[in-house]
Amino acid sequence: METMRPNKGIRLHTFFLRYLFFLSLGVILLVVLLLGLTLFALSTNIVLPANYAETQISLSRDRIASSSSVTADMIPDLVDYAVFSKEGKFLAGNLSNKEAFKAWDAMTKKHSQSITHFYSFIERENEICILRYDLVPQYRSAIMRKYLPNPQLLDILLFIIGVITIATVLAIHFGRKLKKKMFSLQEAIEKIQNQNLDFSINPTGIREIDDISISLEQMKRALNNSLKQQWELEQARREQISALAHDLKTPLTIIRGNAELLQDTVQDETQREYNDYILKNTMEIEKFTKQLIDLSKMEQKVVSEKANVEMDAFILQLEHQMKALSLEKSLEVIVEKDNLPASIFMDKELFYRAMLNLIVNAVEHSPIKSKVILLVQGEMNFVHFIVVDSGAGFSAKDLNEATKQFYRGDPSRNSANHHGMGLYIAQSIITKHGGTLTLENDSMSGGGKVTITIPIKP
Repeated sequence: METMRPNKGIRLHTFFLRYLFFLSLGVILLVVLLLGLTLFALSTNIVLPANYAETQISLSRDRIASSSSVTADMIPDLVDYAVFSKEGKFLAGNLSNKEAFKAWDAMTKKHSQSITHFYSFIERENEICILRYDLVPQYRSAIMRKYLPNPQLLDILLFIIGVITIATVLAIHFGRKLKKKMFSLQEAIEKIQNQNLDFSINPTGIREIDDISISLEQMKRALNNSLKQQWELEQARREQISALAHDLKTPLTIIRGNAELLQDTVQDETQREYNDYILKNTMEIEKFTKQLIDLSKMEQKVVSEKANVEMDAFILQLEHQMKALSLEKSLEVIVEKDNLPASIFMDKELFYRAMLNLIVNAVEHSPIKSKVILLVQGEMNFVHFIVVDSGAGFSAKDLNEATKQFYRGDPSRNSANHHGMGLYIAQSIITKHGGTLTLENDSMSGGGKVTITIPIKP
């Protein structure tokens, strides 16, 4: 597989500088557009210039000063007025009393402007006319002046909205572009998480991302080699265990056969006792060897032979096996079913082996003439298989470690036939079915309780 070459493409900071460049260009174009619109509005008299009112006051000053009385039609557009007597009495005008006396106060202090307004003072024969105006651009239309902010503020608002819009559009565009470039990287990470190492990463054109991609490629190859070696070692281990277990069968058969032959000969009490020890432990080694062979077969079974299995027939098969195993101890066998589906998708052979291990454990740990229970309950998309014995129950250590390989358990619950494989094998099989195995102690009998939960459908 061809590896990407490093140091190709642009730097990540260059990618972001492009964003800043286009953002700056967009802001400049926005300013030019707003200036153009403002000049157009001024040239077409949609917007009046800031000194419009001041100019109109200059043109109307002589008329206001010489006329017999001041009327509203003499006052220019965009200008408010108030007429006072020489003594400061408010005579007329469109300013409110409060605003009018503010204007009078400005005149007496010879202030031609306040914080928000400008004033012009015109001396008449017995009166003083005070004109108030603003040095800001204004709309010619009274309706626009009523419903729109003044042109200066409108320009500022349009500029802010424009900058936010440009920044958002560019951020979405560059974000999508960057996400697209990082998609292959994200896809590769997800495949590694799913233990799928059959992939390649295409160059993105951004050095930093490509450097990470190269590191992922190197990590993939290292993981692939490591997993291959691990798989080979694991395969070799399984083959060795299987071969060893099979090789043990021949000498064990010979030992057991000879021990059985010795039983038919004349022996004194000590010899018979020793011969019984040989036979008993030979049978134990044979059981243990069989479990090792079963475990090896299960681990090597790559293709799962799953199919829809009829529930009633499967449970009946388990019940017959429970009764057969319970005869020696005269155990009462109780099987209960509730809300079961017609069938369940499973590998029947493997799952039967898992259940058999649980049943054997339950029978083994139940006292003579007690009982073992199998409960099978359907719930939504799952089925629970519950096996309860009448023994001493699991210890705290058992509850944490009983499913581990070769765990022998609490001596009070352990027996000579227990090799620490049954629950481990069951756990492995249940995991292959996408289910769970939990251990607890039954609140009613105090015995051990093992619950298997598996999905009804894949």
